[in-house]
Formats: sequence, C-alpha cells, structure tokens
Amino acid sequence: MIRRELTDGTILMIPQEHHADVSAQFAAHWGNDRFSKPEPYQSVVFGTTYHDSGHREVEAAVAVDVEMGRLYGMRDMPAAYKREDANLANVQWVADHDPYAGLLAGMHRTGLRKKRYGTVSASGRDYATADGDPTGMDAAFADLDATLRTHLGSLDEQQRQQLWFNYRLLQVYDLLSLYVCCDGYEDGALRPSTLTGVPLGYDQAGETEMQIPPTGATSARIDPFPFDVAPLTVSVLARHMTPVAAATSEADVRQAYYRAPRELFSCELSA
Repeated sequence: MIRRELTDGTILMIPQEHHADVSAQFAAHWGNDRFSKPEPYQSVVFGTTYHDSGHREVEAAVAVDVEMGRLYGMRDMPAAYKREDANLANVQWVADHDPYAGLLAGMHRTGLRKKRYGTVSASGRDYATADGDPTGMDAAFADLDATLRTHLGSLDEQQRQQLWFNYRLLQVYDLLSLYVCCDGYEDGALRPSTLTGVPLGYDQAGETEMQIPPTGATSARIDPFPFDVAPLTVSVLARHMTPVAAATSEADVRQAYYRAPRELFSCELSA
C-alpha cells in the first residue's frame, strides 16, 4: 500500500495495483520520434499492468499501525506482514498468461532488492534497496527461477537484449508512477525530480537524463518528453483517510479505511 501524507493531517492510501495501473498508462503511451515504442507492445503493457499484483494478498489483510491510527505503507511495513510467496505466485500468474510479461515481472521482483540492477534511478526516495550483489543484465537473468529461465531460453541474443531494454522501461514507468502517487510531493506541492539511465531506443546504446520540473499543483513538464500525446494526463484512485486518534484496535482503523471516500487524482505531464 502506498501512503501519501497530506498537509492537513489526512492521508491518501493507494493500493499497489492502482499504482501499477498508472505505470501502465505510461507504458501505453510511451514512444515518439526520440523514444522507441515498447515491443512487443501487448506483453510490455500487460506485464506493467500486473507487475505489483502480488501485493494484493498483503493489502487484503489491511495491515494496521494501531498506535498511529493508520495503515502501514510500503516503506514502514514490518517484515512479518510481507508475502514473498504472493509475489512469486503473481509472477507465475503473469507468466501463465504471457511468458514474456512474466519475465519482466520476475526481473522487477528480484531487482527491487538490488537497486533495479543498477539501471534507472530517481533523485530522492526509491523503494528499491541495494545489497551489494552484481548488477546488469546477466545478474538479472541469473536471478530468474527455473520456469522463467525456460521462457528465457526460447529467446535469441537480440531478443534478450530487447528484453533487458524493456525491463529498464518498466523501471522508468514504475518510478514515474511513484512520482505521481507519492514521491513527487513535498509539503503538499509537487517537487522537481530527475530520472537517470532512461533508455532511448532498441537500436541505440545511449541513455538520457529526464528532468521533471513542476508547472503547477498537479502538473509537471518532462524533458525530454517520451510520450505519443502531449500533454498526457494520468489518473489514480485513492482512499482519502483520516487517521484514527487514540485507536484501541485494528478494527477501528480498518473501519476508517473501509469508509474512506474514494477520490480520483490526476496529474498532467507536458512537453
């Protein structure tokens, strides 16, 4: 669960699948005369849409911080609540529907523990952690489980390079979504951010640095602009929750979460 704290003391709770849907909105519109459109398009968009669906199991349990009167967020949730088995099962579910998308989801799952294998990064906060393990394409492929390695074995070298490019694209979509959902906000307003290591095209070895300066309370500019429509407006559904003061039980907090009004928030991104 993503938790964004607002200046009035209330919070926005955004399920991981809603965050992933924002990522998929970016994937669906990615590509222009400077940036390659993702290929295979269907597989990349499908994998992006469901890359975080394993968190559904944790969020269904509604993990509660009774002392604070609110739900745990992804950055402060105790390890006991996490469900790696659910994340693994989700990767398998994605692979059962689309093996190529499963490879992307699988690398994303393992890459978050390895600073996205040393690829794309954002200024400020990132959910990814570093543990000193090897980075790069070979490390990412080595971390795949046996079933996914079977799918990988059906790809030739050119297709593997394309897969690695698409993995890096997924990291861009993920970080842009985190910017829109939570990390782009400071003291109630959007703040500047920078993405580094953004890949340009399948036939190009180069990468670029992407600047994100705010232009309003819910709008920002992206330079260079990577989408096929300008401006691009993306939206996310959140629950607007007031923390429960002096909560005495998890049930008190869960009730407030269930009753919280749903609000659709949008962000406009321009060239």
